[in-house]
Amino acid sequence: MKVLILGLGHVGKAVAAKLKQDGHTVVGTTTTPAKVAELETLVDQVFVLKGAETDKVAAAAQGCDAIIATVAPNVRNTRTKEEREVHYHEALELSCQSAAQACPRVIFLSSFSVYGDGGEDSAPISELTPTSNHEEPSSKYYQKAEQQVLANEQGCVLRFPDMYGAPGDIDFPQRVKMAIEYFGGKAIFGADAPLYAIHFNDVVSSVYHALTNDLTGTYNVCDNDNIPETNKTVFDAICDDNGWARLEFLNQIKAPNRKISADKFYATGYKVAHGDPNAEVVAKAKASA
Repeated sequence: MKVLILGLGHVGKAVAAKLKQDGHTVVGTTTTPAKVAELETLVDQVFVLKGAETDKVAAAAQGCDAIIATVAPNVRNTRTKEEREVHYHEALELSCQSAAQACPRVIFLSSFSVYGDGGEDSAPISELTPTSNHEEPSSKYYQKAEQQVLANEQGCVLRFPDMYGAPGDIDFPQRVKMAIEYFGGKAIFGADAPLYAIHFNDVVSSVYHALTNDLTGTYNVCDNDNIPETNKTVFDAICDDNGWARLEFLNQIKAPNRKISADKFYATGYKVAHGDPNAEVVAKAKASA
């Protein structure tokens, strides 16, 4: 099998390594020419392009059996809604449009943000739950990107919560510190949503599972056995543990307000291997309360 990985970031590189280990041909893309030499040690060929460059994506995908779209905006360029409008549109929708035109078999790494707050239903959020929050760019353009991919019968969308544990990634206390220092102590998401998170290795293995099992359609990917604590509970505990002022939650980006079901993905034979990364700090806060 020959696979194009659109975006050789941490996930893309790790998926590439697994595919190469199994004897597949892997080509990949980067937007940074300086990274080509390093990436050429990991994949068979590297293309320098942006996902929105349709002709270049088509050329890179020539002869490929599948495209894995791991594209994502740079968080430092998404502080305002105006910035998010520009960067999410280009990084997500236009990239997936290019990929879907280049190859019918595209696996796209999407986000739980497409559900908004999940609505007023009390049942667990599943893939059948209507998407919402259509005006917020960080949700809207994930939805539009999904539509591009799912227009082909072979398209597959994997919806993930926030990822942690990637090589060189900052942990949750560091993320809170960045919110304090870079965003003025304000969090653009809501206080009461459960803080779902997924380990980097679970993201990689779930993508590999979807590809090698020829999965199509939409799947939620998360710990299906536990519901995490809310954003406020977790981040208050982190702030208190470090002696920082607690964050202010702006609720600009709505997140699911209840359990998210991964029954559909688990039914294919997959199960996440890592639990809640914030359970320990929350337990410590509750014990000292």
